Amino acid sequence: IPAANGHGTARGVAELYGLLMGGRTPGGGGLLSPSAAERVREGQGSCRDLVLGAGFAHETEIGLGLWLSGPNGSYGPNPRAFGHDGFGGSCGLADPEAGVSMGYVMNRMGPHIADDPRKKALIDAVYGAL
Repeated sequence: IPAANGHGTARGVAELYGLLMGGRTPGGGGLLSPSAAERVREGQGSCRDLVLGAGFAHETEIGLGLWLSGPNGSYGPNPRAFGHDGFGGSCGLADPEAGVSMGYVMNRMGPHIADDPRKKALIDAVYGAL
């Protein structure tokens, strides 16, 4: 499903989110300007997702193309951290204030659309190590 599917390694997903938070490519360029990277995190309002809403236990805060961690802490304790979940448990996230980007992919899908318990445990471990 090209419009709803992505393929990549955990490292590749983490690198993509690193670029989305204003990081630099190996060649030295950036994917987004600092102001554009900041605009990605501008909340568009908390709401129930009309397409995936049944898969969420709570409303989500949407940025420009990404979900924000918000008060639910979906991408760590910083409410302005951002990311996106994939069906089955995969996710990518970035927290510019903490200097963290992360990708999680698995070879055993779970039943969750968002906030898979494995993802949440990994996020807790990453932030616990900072």
